[in-house]
Amino acid sequence: MAPHDKIVPITKKTIPNNVLHVLQNCDCVCFDVDSTMLTCEGIDEMARYAGKHEEVKALTKKAMGGNMSFRECLTERLEILQPTAQLIQEMIEMKPPGITPGFQELVDALRSRGTEIYLVSGGFDCLIVPEAAKCGIAPNHVIANTILFDKEGKYAGFDKNNFTSENGGKARALQYLKDSFKFNKMIMIGDGMTDAEARPPADIFIGFGGNVKRDAVKEVADYYTSSFFSILEALQLK
Repeated sequence: MAPHDKIVPITKKTIPNNVLHVLQNCDCVCFDVDSTMLTCEGIDEMARYAGKHEEVKALTKKAMGGNMSFRECLTERLEILQPTAQLIQEMIEMKPPGITPGFQELVDALRSRGTEIYLVSGGFDCLIVPEAAKCGIAPNHVIANTILFDKEGKYAGFDKNNFTSENGGKARALQYLKDSFKFNKMIMIGDGMTDAEARPPADIFIGFGGNVKRDAVKEVADYYTSSFFSILEALQLK
C-alpha cells in the first residue's frame, strides 16, 4: 500500500497546537501541484512524452548543484523540449497526470468550511487547469507558468511576468493573494523547499511526502505528512 493510501490516526497529541488552530480556522489554503496535488512532475512527464527525458534529467541534476536560477533552469528545459500546442493537447488527452488520493476529499472539506483553495505552482497552467477543473478549482485560482505559442502552435517562450517563473515566486504569489483578498490565516501545502519558502506569508507550512519524501522539507515543516487523509482527519478533530 502506498503511503498516501493509508489513513493515519490523528489526535490532538500528534499534531502541534498551532498547526491544528490554523488548519481549523484558515480562510485560504494554497497547494503545490507537482508531486503534491498530482502524483508526478509535469515537466518530467512532458519530457517523457516528447522523448527528451534524459536530456531534461541531466539539466535538472545540473540545476540542483545550485549554479542556476529557477528561471534559467526553466528556460533551458523548455528550450530542450520545444513543446508545441499539439503536443500539450495530445499529452492531456492520452496521458493525463494522476490526482493524489485524498486531495479531492480534503479540498471538499475545506470548502465546506468556507476556505478558499488556490493552486500555486512552478509548473504549467496548460497542464494544471484541466486537472484543477476535475476538482472544481477554477482557472483564476491557479497561479502557474504560461507557455507561449506562435500562430502555428510552435513554442515561443513563456510569460516572464508570472510570479512562479523565478526564485521566490511562491512567496510573492501568496503575499499577493493575502493583500488582495485580506486573508487572515493562510496555509501552504507542498513537497518542496520552494513551498516551505512561502512561509511567510503563509502562517504555517505543511510538508507533503505522499509522492516524494524530502528530508530537508520535513525538517522545516510545521507539520509533515504522507497522507491528505491525515490532514482531513485533523481538520475534523473536535
